Amino acid sequence: MSGQEGARERGKSAESIKTATDKKDTLNVHEAGEMFPQWSCLSCENISLLMELSVDQVQLKFVDVLDLKKHETCVKEASLLDYFIGGFWWTKEMGFTCQQTSFIMALLQLMLDNIKNKHMPFPDNFKEFTRTLLATRQSPPSASTTFNPLFDVDQIKSITDYFGSSLFQHYRVYEFLFAHPRDETLLGTERSIEVVNPADFIAPLEDGTPNDDLHCTAPSPALPLDQDSDTHAEKDEDDSAQLEQGETLESLESFSMEDVREVLGEMTREMLGKLQEDFTEKLRIQEKTYTARARSSTSTGSIVEFNIGDLRGARRG
Repeated sequence: MSGQEGARERGKSAESIKTATDKKDTLNVHEAGEMFPQWSCLSCENISLLMELSVDQVQLKFVDVLDLKKHETCVKEASLLDYFIGGFWWTKEMGFTCQQTSFIMALLQLMLDNIKNKHMPFPDNFKEFTRTLLATRQSPPSASTTFNPLFDVDQIKSITDYFGSSLFQHYRVYEFLFAHPRDETLLGTERSIEVVNPADFIAPLEDGTPNDDLHCTAPSPALPLDQDSDTHAEKDEDDSAQLEQGETLESLESFSMEDVREVLGEMTREMLGKLQEDFTEKLRIQEKTYTARARSSTSTGSIVEFNIGDLRGARRG
């Protein structure tokens, strides 16, 4: 029995030491979280509650926390919402505590404020990020000798990689969205447009025009003397052209059907004669070319026969 009691006492003492160590580590992490920047928009309790929600529910909460009214139509507010939700969800996947998550959110806010308010260039903002992140590994003078840093070395590397891919890789885009006064430029553009005075003209729509104005025709304006002379000259030319057309029609009506047939017959004979002459000339040219080809082929055949006879005589000899 004394051996069993000793084993129980040793087990109790080991459990008490482990519990005290865990509490001490938790207090050290909590102290480290209090010593470093924390996000003011959400408390540690609210962050713990958000860790249990889905992405859509977290998005609704962040819309209220960030007071975004036009995130569905405004590119700036939509980018801001995506910026913080992406950072929060990444901390959840990494398994960070509420103090660590609050520090990451505060670091995201600090980087964005440097772009928006201070117009800080990329090198200076990256130095600020490095200095703030490495400060979590340094124990302040007032801390106890058993101080545990807020992040270990692997977590520091993961945080650096995340900020590099999410913020620093697209730094120019965030500068354009949050540093340049794009809305003021668009709203401040002035354009001068000349508007037609509606008092001097009839309304363009049929609904706004009285029926009397649609049916009545305005009288033609009086022409000056020069225009009158021009119009008279044009009328004289038209009359002379009409007279010439009338004379030609009368001359055509004076011919009979026999005269027309005789004229058409002469024209037909002339055309057929020309066609026959052209056809005869083409036949003569083709006959001449065929004769020349036949003569050339005959002479070639005789030369070949002569050469063959000479070869046979040479063999016999």
